Amino acid sequence: MFKHLKIKVLLFCFSFPLFTGSEFPQDPSMQAATLWNTSSDGPHFIRLDAPMNNITTSVGQTAELLCRVSGNPPPTVRWLKNDAPVVQEPRRVSYRSTLFGSRLRIRSLDTTDTGYFQCVATNIQGSVSTTGVLFVKFGEKTLLPVASKHLCISN
Repeated sequence: MFKHLKIKVLLFCFSFPLFTGSEFPQDPSMQAATLWNTSSDGPHFIRLDAPMNNITTSVGQTAELLCRVSGNPPPTVRWLKNDAPVVQEPRRVSYRSTLFGSRLRIRSLDTTDTGYFQCVATNIQGSVSTTGVLFVKFGEKTLLPVASKHLCISN
């Protein structure tokens, strides 16, 4: 009788400051939506599964920023730094798809790598995004409280 049932739901949208303990200006916000479209092909959706972490670390270290998204069809992910596309650099700046979404890795950090990083995930259902702060300082590596439990720092 019914071939397609289409349902679109906006789950939540909120903004909150994230504590990192540094003097770096903070105003990243997280906007999250789950959009659904159920058809004979199965449920189509896009979802932000977790907010991005804020990271404070030191020059010379490696930082990994995680974009935890899911969707059907699988979303494509774009990475931005201070609203400009992230440019990959061989053996230093790279991003790749993962089982949970995407990972941005920056090796041999410099203070110029400090900034607001955003991932934007898109599929036929729409887009979701999340923003985190990477703060690179001189001195020893420091990990500070973040909004979620998914934080990766490696040497």
